[in-house]
Amino acid sequence: MKDQKYFFLIIAIFLWTCASQDEEPEDCAGVPDGMAVLDSCNVCDDNPENDCIQDCLGIWGGSASIDNCDVCDDDSTNDCDEDCAGVSGGSAVEDNCGVCDEDPTNDCTEDCLGVWGGDSVCGCTDPDALNYNEHANYDDESCLYDAGELSIHWVKTYEDIGDESWCVREVSDGGFIIAGASNYTGLLIKTDSDGDVVWSQTYNNSTALYSVRETADGGVFAVGFYECDTLPGCYPDIYLVKTNSSGEIEWELVDSGTDNNDWARDFLETSDGDFVVTGTWNDNGNNSKAMLRKYSSTGELMWHEIYSSSAANEINEILQTDEGDYILGGYTGTQHGDYKALLIKTDSDGQQIWKKNIQSVGSTEIYAICKSPNGGYVGAGYCNSWRSNYLVERNASNGTGTWNDCHIVEPTVSGYYDITPASNGGYYVIDGSSNFKWVNSQGEIIFSQYIDHVNMSIMELDNGDIVVGGYGFIDGNSGGTPALMKMAFSN
Repeated sequence: MKDQKYFFLIIAIFLWTCASQDEEPEDCAGVPDGMAVLDSCNVCDDNPENDCIQDCLGIWGGSASIDNCDVCDDDSTNDCDEDCAGVSGGSAVEDNCGVCDEDPTNDCTEDCLGVWGGDSVCGCTDPDALNYNEHANYDDESCLYDAGELSIHWVKTYEDIGDESWCVREVSDGGFIIAGASNYTGLLIKTDSDGDVVWSQTYNNSTALYSVRETADGGVFAVGFYECDTLPGCYPDIYLVKTNSSGEIEWELVDSGTDNNDWARDFLETSDGDFVVTGTWNDNGNNSKAMLRKYSSTGELMWHEIYSSSAANEINEILQTDEGDYILGGYTGTQHGDYKALLIKTDSDGQQIWKKNIQSVGSTEIYAICKSPNGGYVGAGYCNSWRSNYLVERNASNGTGTWNDCHIVEPTVSGYYDITPASNGGYYVIDGSSNFKWVNSQGEIIFSQYIDHVNMSIMELDNGDIVVGGYGFIDGNSGGTPALMKMAFSN
């Protein structure tokens, strides 16, 4: 009986097993041998495609999305703000002039009353005053009716250091930096605010330095030329030097693209720390080109532009406009013939915007440029073929003339070598014969005095004192003893 029970149990297990093997497998929907599958979206059906999509985080059926700020999350609001142009996450801002763009600089200028985009021009509005400014529409009580006397505070000469001085500029500590030469070697002299020497350095790979400025990093940059002293095959080449605050070389460069004469006369440091250098290119004695070259902060050439109106073209000085463009001043004409004053405006990449050849009495050339109160600029130089002083005012936007003046009634003076705006109205100028002059806004002479010793550079300090420095003769390319003079008007 016991054996029978085991027999029946075994038979039952066998039959159950066979029945289980005959059953078909169910799909996710419980359908035997069905086709439904569970997809990435947790949906069970017989459609092989997913019934949802991946969100930006890669989650199937997720709710994360990329907003206008390019941020992927579950927050439906933008993760940044709209700029003034309505662009989420944009960088456009509205400047002081009410202009919305991505240019951080203002699209207008601040007038003398501090109003952005305003049209106020401050100055003396009395036609009977010495410093009457015809452009002024707001009288700032600066009218003068007596120029007073010009008092010399001090004169410093540096004959034991150098024998040429072509340029002087004020530096941030109140002192001055002088560029020139000593025994045919480029020279820099740094002085304190009283004209006493702080340091001097010569640069053996240069012959003379024509222009110098303090750089944004507190160092010094200077330009000029180098000419070897063995013939034949020696031609002047552009020379650049960047130094630290003590005049020690950080880098220097001798640069030329031709077997002719190339030299640098002036430069500006750009907002990005690079340098635009101007002067003369490929002068073979009969033909020459005005040039503008941009170098990086470490001396690599970035671009090069040349300009010509006739056979001979040279640039002496560069000025930057409020918009970031450049004004170049020099001459154009024929070598050893009649010259016309040359003014060129370029954009920040050196592309020419306009060019003006300005005829006056006899040969005419521009040595220096400064900004005028009405937004234009004034060029200073010579006319009457090196025998008279010359001033010309031009509109900055298109170069059209407003006035020019050739002072041919004066004795031979070699031209104005430098010019700077006067805080009392008009301009201070210095000519090649060391005559200091104050002229009004129309170029008419208010005051004139021979001062000796200096003739190359002139500047007005914040306290109204006037500093004149350097000594040389541009037309003969011959220098003189480096010197500084500080003076002021006393009423």
